[in-house]
Amino acid sequence: MTITEKCPCGSGQIYEKCCQPYHNGSDFPQNAYLLMRSRYSAYVLDRPEYIMATTHVTSPYYSENRFIWKRRIAQFTSETEFQRLEILDFKEFDDLAVVTFVVHAAQKNKDFTFTEKSYFIKANRQWFYRSGLCIAGRVPELITRDKTKVLPLAYYGDPVLRKQAEPIEEITDEIRQLAEDMIETMFVCYGAGLAAPQVHRSVRMFVIFNSHEEGAEPVVLINPKVSNPSKRLVSESEACLSIPFVREDVQRPDAITVEYTTIEGKQVIKECSGMEARIIMHENDHINGVLFIDRLTKKVRSEIDPVLKTIESRMEKNK
Repeated sequence: MTITEKCPCGSGQIYEKCCQPYHNGSDFPQNAYLLMRSRYSAYVLDRPEYIMATTHVTSPYYSENRFIWKRRIAQFTSETEFQRLEILDFKEFDDLAVVTFVVHAAQKNKDFTFTEKSYFIKANRQWFYRSGLCIAGRVPELITRDKTKVLPLAYYGDPVLRKQAEPIEEITDEIRQLAEDMIETMFVCYGAGLAAPQVHRSVRMFVIFNSHEEGAEPVVLINPKVSNPSKRLVSESEACLSIPFVREDVQRPDAITVEYTTIEGKQVIKECSGMEARIIMHENDHINGVLFIDRLTKKVRSEIDPVLKTIESRMEKNK
């Protein structure tokens, strides 16, 4: 397109005065709303470099392989006929923002309209895309009605991840709110579990969601105690929201017994096995200051040490 044409972001301004300065790197969006619009126009105009540059390193869409990442974006843009962008809602809370929007589009002569609730975070005074919840069609119900409940994560190198968490003496409104916010954060980050230390709260609580179980609901475990590990050990792949880009096989007991208090204050004793047991053991490690990488063999740990140092360095730069 020519710089005198209207910008595809729908602002009504010409491209030269609207998104072009962002795409060329001569200016930065001052808020997540402008970033969202400029990212949309970058998709329309096939500017994958801008999409990659404005995606936070902790995003599930971020990739170290920039060649493959760029090709994926290019393939999406070439297959999609972008028609217009419709912003439904924009909310900003300190270093976190939520933009809900509808992309009216088509693919292969069929309607490809979708609604996304995107989460953006600010690092080094610059806004970045973090993650999003996407649903086919125009779905205004995705609009965030209240203050966003997504909590900032603690990443590898943060001292809180190595602390022995404190027991919860009383289930207060604050604890109930924390549990609710942790569940929201877990879903937004596509996690199977999330422990309080991972959101900078050193208390003995975590939430889990076993998507492998039909009809599963999120579960809050307060002051959990794990016992009776089975003699049978199973090795399965694990990852962690606090250690992006790392996934390795970890050997754990196949079954355990867990005793915990629910958010309603009830005492529960449950025998677990398979994926549910693994998720619980992984999160239970967190409240004891243990990370899954501590359970790797020395050989594997030495192999991923350079990656861990890179993560620690990037997180420090993006504070």
